[in-house]
Formats: sequence, C-alpha cells, structure tokens
Amino acid sequence: MKKKPNDDEPSVWVTVLKLVIGLTVIIGGVGLALWYAKDLDNGYGTTGSDKWGISKDSPVRMKR
Repeated sequence: MKKKPNDDEPSVWVTVLKLVIGLTVIIGGVGLALWYAKDLDNGYGTTGSDKWGISKDSPVRMKR
C-alpha cells in the first residue's frame, strides 16, 4: 500500500501548536529569569534611588 505524500508531514495545526508552546516557554523563561535577577539583589542591600551611586561620581574633580 502506498502512502500519500501528506502522511509524512504533521498537520498545520500541530506545527502551529508546537510553535506557540515553544514561544510561550521561551518568553516565560526569559520573564522568570528577569524576575529572579531583579529580586536577587546581589547581597549589596542597596535600596532607593542610590542604587546607581557611580552615576553621581564625576570623573573630573571640582577644585572650587
């Protein structure tokens, strides 16, 4: 018995479902990683607007 040429390929809806599930896993994983990195705090205990203290340091010293 001969197989039809379409029997070897999965249906279109199966391919679309796999793509949607894959994208959901990737987007969810990136979101989870970003959430974890935000809450990690690196043990420095910095809070508020002083998180980026180096941005307030001038590379040129004021001599006035």
